[in-house]
Amino acid sequence: MKKTFILFFALLTVFVLNERNLAQTSTVKMNEIYSRATAVAPDLDWIELYNSGTAQVDISGYKIYDNGGQAGTKPKMTFLTGTILPAKGFFVVLTDVSVTIDPSGFGLSSSGEQVWLENASGTVIDNVTFPAMDVTQTYGRYPDGSATWKLLTPLTKGVSNSIILMNEIYSRGTSTTHPDPDWIELYNASSASVDISSYKIYDNGGQAGTKPKMTFTAGTSISAKGFYLVVTDISTTVNPAGFGLSSSGEEVWLEDGTGAVVDNVVFPAMSETQSYSRTTDGNPIWRLAGLTKGITNGTGTAVRDNGIIVTDFQLMQNYPNPFNPSTKIQFAIPSGGNVSLKIYDILGRQVATVINRYMNPGSYIVEYISNNLPSGIYIYKLECGSFSQSKKMILLK
Repeated sequence: MKKTFILFFALLTVFVLNERNLAQTSTVKMNEIYSRATAVAPDLDWIELYNSGTAQVDISGYKIYDNGGQAGTKPKMTFLTGTILPAKGFFVVLTDVSVTIDPSGFGLSSSGEQVWLENASGTVIDNVTFPAMDVTQTYGRYPDGSATWKLLTPLTKGVSNSIILMNEIYSRGTSTTHPDPDWIELYNASSASVDISSYKIYDNGGQAGTKPKMTFTAGTSISAKGFYLVVTDISTTVNPAGFGLSSSGEEVWLEDGTGAVVDNVVFPAMSETQSYSRTTDGNPIWRLAGLTKGITNGTGTAVRDNGIIVTDFQLMQNYPNPFNPSTKIQFAIPSGGNVSLKIYDILGRQVATVINRYMNPGSYIVEYISNNLPSGIYIYKLECGSFSQSKKMILLK
């Protein structure tokens, strides 16, 4: 009997350690929580998920829930089949939705409570107890995916909790064909000016401690939705960091005044007429593109090729989902052809044409804005040659 108990206890210990290890190593985590939707701040409550990994994750069948779901007094909210969380991407889960749309009746208490996230096999991979917050605050990880949670202002729904980000990198400055020093463009994703005094930016030398990190001087700030250029390859008599960018590509880091790394990017080799930039300002997806030094990388309202070599057809889950009034749809085509992207209601009636034209091979992101459609479930369908694929999305007003 004693041996049986010892064996049972050992197996239980292994199971608990495996569960805990999976929870700690999962790249998918809750990243930001907002529980104060009111008439003053008209928005449904929401929880933002973040994928810290370098590969997309299929979160079909994942579940998210509060105390009711944990206790079994109401259903857990389950993600739809085909829900994809892109690498370094975000997915916003709207709560307080009608039980006719989601039977879980999942809501967030304005006084704070605990919420859980489990994967498709039923393993809890994340849980957090969030506090009370005011209508201008969220509770989020800072930086994204880290172990540190804090009250954040402003709200950063669906984008990085680090509101100061590297936005564009140029590493091919020369004195002959393209006379311009190398540079890194920073972007302020918030609607208020941000003081970046004591922020630091650096390459592998600064990371390894073999040379100083470049520090911004006191009084340096970036205006709301504004840009700030960091010129590298400057003399050490001007800045002792001796910070430069390798033309063959390398990794760079940005940290705030507390020493927390708020952004890091591995950029590739590029030509003298290219930069490595976010597809839209602050967007988690990077691409090789033309230079847009000190100005916007684009609005994201048009179809854009992100420069990735494509070998297969792909249709991603729209983001955000549910949405109101706009959402982004990403897809990839390995060969050129006529591309059709259309929207249908749940009865199969076509309600919108997003794209219907010839397109070159590549990976694309397009924004769809609903044209006064009512709340409900809709289908978006991509067709190119013999390829055809559909996914569901929810419009929630």
